[in-house]
Amino acid sequence: MRTGDFQPVRVLLTYQRWLYLFVGSCIGGTFFYLAARNIDLDKALVLIYNINAAWLLPFTVCWLGVLFFRGMRWRIMFPDNTRPSLRHALDGVIIGKAANNLIPARLGEFVRASIVGRLYPQVGLTGCFATIVIEKTFDVFAILAMLSIALFFAPLPDWIVNAGIWLVLVFSLLLLVLWGIGRVELSELAKPAHSANYVSRIKSTFYVVTQKFSFGLHSLRSLQHFSPCAFLTLLIWGFETFTFFLLMQAFSIDAPYMAAVIALLFLCIGAMIPSAPGFIGTYQLFIVAGMQVYGVPETQAFAFSLLLNLYVLVVPFLLAFVIVIMDDGVINFRQIFDSASKER
Repeated sequence: MRTGDFQPVRVLLTYQRWLYLFVGSCIGGTFFYLAARNIDLDKALVLIYNINAAWLLPFTVCWLGVLFFRGMRWRIMFPDNTRPSLRHALDGVIIGKAANNLIPARLGEFVRASIVGRLYPQVGLTGCFATIVIEKTFDVFAILAMLSIALFFAPLPDWIVNAGIWLVLVFSLLLLVLWGIGRVELSELAKPAHSANYVSRIKSTFYVVTQKFSFGLHSLRSLQHFSPCAFLTLLIWGFETFTFFLLMQAFSIDAPYMAAVIALLFLCIGAMIPSAPGFIGTYQLFIVAGMQVYGVPETQAFAFSLLLNLYVLVVPFLLAFVIVIMDDGVINFRQIFDSASKER
């Protein structure tokens, strides 16, 4: 298919990004106002200035550990003969996380898929994106597991419980569909003959996309690959909650470990709503709401959310900058964004 055939798609994606940015910024601004309207901002800044900095080192190590385990898990999701190196997988995860903080609609995932897809054309953008879909499905079921545990330890509001029920239904169905696609052998897909006919070109494109997407569902095809992905998911989310708990110690927040789990759970569900770049507003509203379940003062919880939000904005950007410098600037972001609308 000619490059020009994708022009309407690229235009549509461009308008969608700007619309998502506008809507997300409005929602994020509203969230920030709701979180900050009863906060003593001067006191919040004093709390940040006076944190116990000794806790920031283990917090940083633990947070970097989450990135490392995410890179390991993503790498395992690829077929053995086309598996990216651990460095390429980590580079993709870090740059994708940084891009998600800057561009709307989580298009950082397309950036990540495009970076690795260009290095491993056998998998391509579509195959890489399929692994990310599986990755997110693992993460959602981990969030649901946390929700199930939290139901026994905390008086959660009804909207959290209802959101969890819908997530169980939607992602159980999605996992079933993905498992079915993943069981399809590539040889069973009959590739249509090349033809100048427009319908035949669409069929040919559909074949390639389906083939590579199925190729990317490798981790669902056997227990041998599913088990390490599930184990690494447990490590990832165990470390995620522990980072929250460590930062709580830096702010001298007197609350049990379960408060970190609840705060992270609220944030994860809130992050599913369209948001401003960097999830500004989302962090503040949902972390404050989650910590209030355990009676943490609003100003203290708000200061916690501000510092954490700043940290996850700055650190991935700095790491991504180092990666680009180390690669001698070979990452062409304009090319990456364009490739999100077509298969290489």
